[in-house]
Amino acid sequence: MQKLQWKQPLLLQIELPCKKFLRAISYLAVMGKYHWLLSALLILQLLIASSYTPPTFEIRISVTNIRNEKGTIQIQVYRTKNDFETENPYKTYRVTKKGKIKENTLPYTIIGLEKGSYGLALLDDENNNKKMDYGWVWPTEGFGFSDYYHTKWSRPAFESFNFYLDSNRSVNMKVRYM
Repeated sequence: MQKLQWKQPLLLQIELPCKKFLRAISYLAVMGKYHWLLSALLILQLLIASSYTPPTFEIRISVTNIRNEKGTIQIQVYRTKNDFETENPYKTYRVTKKGKIKENTLPYTIIGLEKGSYGLALLDDENNNKKMDYGWVWPTEGFGFSDYYHTKWSRPAFESFNFYLDSNRSVNMKVRYM
C-alpha cells in the first residue's frame, strides 16, 4: 500500500482563521474523495485571496523656495536606484502652481502608496515642456529631492533622498535654482 504524502497547496499558505479546517477538507479531496469539494475550496480560496488589498499610505509634500507661479511642479516617484538612474519613474505627478503657492511654498499630497522604498525628485517646469531645460551648462529650471537639498554639481545618489514608507509621512522638498 502506497502512503500518500501531503503537500500543502499554495493557496492554503494564506493566513486564514479557518486554515486547519480548510487543510482537512482539501486533504480529503486530494485522497480521491469529494472532487467537487476540492473545486469549491479552490474557488473559495481564490475569492478570499483576491479580496485582500494591502494597506496604503500618503506622503504630504511641502515644496519650498518656489520662485514664481509659471508652469507646473513635476514630481517623480522612484522605487529603486536603477529606476532613478535610468529616469524611469514609478509614478509622475504634475501640479499647477498658479494660485496654489503661499509664501513660496506649495503643498501637495500623494495618496495610495504601498509600503516600500521611495525617493521623490521634482522639476519646476516653468515652460510646461515636461523636461529639464539647460542654458550653456546649468539647468535654467529648479529641481529638488525628498528631504535632501542637493548642493553638488553632479546628479545625487538615490540613497541620499530615498526613504522607507510604512506609515503616513511628511516630506520637505526645497527647490534649487542655479
